[in-house]
Amino acid sequence: MLHILDRMLIENEPAEDVEAITGSQNTLFEAQVLKEDEDRYFVEFDKDEWTTDKAGGLFAVDRALFDATDFEEVTWCGEPVGGRELVDTYMDEFWDTLDSHEDYTASIADYVDCGDGHP
Repeated sequence: MLHILDRMLIENEPAEDVEAITGSQNTLFEAQVLKEDEDRYFVEFDKDEWTTDKAGGLFAVDRALFDATDFEEVTWCGEPVGGRELVDTYMDEFWDTLDSHEDYTASIADYVDCGDGHP
């Protein structure tokens, strides 16, 4: 979900996207999963930087990420598909199938960049 949200912010109108996830943005900002600097919004991938306790815990952050990826279609890989559908399709195929965090990171990056996700 993090990678898809990040790509949504890159590909689409970030200010509009952040406004569109009104139910999620406060939780994601409070947890410091979603951040803003001088000229852009971005996703913090380093979980050690997150403050999930300030946002209601990891479950609340997961729910906010679920909502955030569900609000818009992914259009950068051709036919539009819901962000949540993209997450679900990946999880159905790859959940608990790779050996390491590095393998998952490479697989997810490939998948979000319109590849098949296979290492």
